[in-house]
Amino acid sequence: METKKVTFKIRRFNPKKDEKPYYEDYTIDVPKGMTILEALQYIKDNIDPTLSFRAFCRSAICGSCSVKINGYPKLACKTQVFNELEIYNTDTLIIEPLDNMEVIRDLIVNWDSAFERMEKMNPYLIPDPEVVPETLDEESKVYPRELKKFDKFTDCILCTSCYSMCGIVRINSNYGGPFPFARVYRFAVDPRDSLKKERAKVGYAFDMWNCVRCNKCADVCPKHIAPVDGILKLRGLSIEVGLKDNPGARHVMAFYKSLLDSGMLNEVLLPLRAKGLKGVIENLSLGIKLILKGRAHSPFMKPIKEHETLLKVMKVAMEVE
Repeated sequence: METKKVTFKIRRFNPKKDEKPYYEDYTIDVPKGMTILEALQYIKDNIDPTLSFRAFCRSAICGSCSVKINGYPKLACKTQVFNELEIYNTDTLIIEPLDNMEVIRDLIVNWDSAFERMEKMNPYLIPDPEVVPETLDEESKVYPRELKKFDKFTDCILCTSCYSMCGIVRINSNYGGPFPFARVYRFAVDPRDSLKKERAKVGYAFDMWNCVRCNKCADVCPKHIAPVDGILKLRGLSIEVGLKDNPGARHVMAFYKSLLDSGMLNEVLLPLRAKGLKGVIENLSLGIKLILKGRAHSPFMKPIKEHETLLKVMKVAMEVE
């Protein structure tokens, strides 16, 4: 069996005795097929019994073994050591705890902050009495076309990988976070839920418009859920229920109005429509530069030649969604 000598540079920290985190190297012979979790377990069993990490199911279901491998959150139980060596073209892997959460010890983080945010957002079904029977004698049916809207979001295993990569979570204590927002959207489009689109108000209250759509949450999700998709759709629902008094919502509506008016983005009116007079002042210097260079168009734009066709496409797209 093929083997390689691999060095695991593991971030260690015991708050009871360490002043600050440090890295410790462990070099072992790794057979092909060994996972990161198996390597950590080997180190604990044979080299250093004080090494601490979290793992339960070993089947990529519980999400508890998520750690950073060379800077990216991954499930240790499903990540092959050889694959990571090939990706980074190295014989050394850096293993660290997830970000945005307090480190309890070594690779174990405290999930409380993430789950407490989610708990405040009521991420569970609130039955609609007109849809969900009061007794267990009847079924509450969900048809395939209905399930398709939220099916992928039910695959979330709460590993907090997306949460650890979110920069907005790091700087905004009120921001709900990727997987909590995805969970809110999941119930907002569930036909059995009594709140339905009104759940968008929860996303609004927890600053979902602060998402910068960096897609890091989608990149690291081990179940390929892409929480950012849920956030964007939840934003759309918030506009539908009338929550438009927000720069982000007004920005979306400005784009939409431009397409309705002419089929092109009216960049001259965009700051005014999105942020009012404040937006004009903020973009005044840029606007003057564009005018002087002859790159600013008139705020009064004629419809493009294919405008009618575009409107039909937009209408069909909205009906499909």
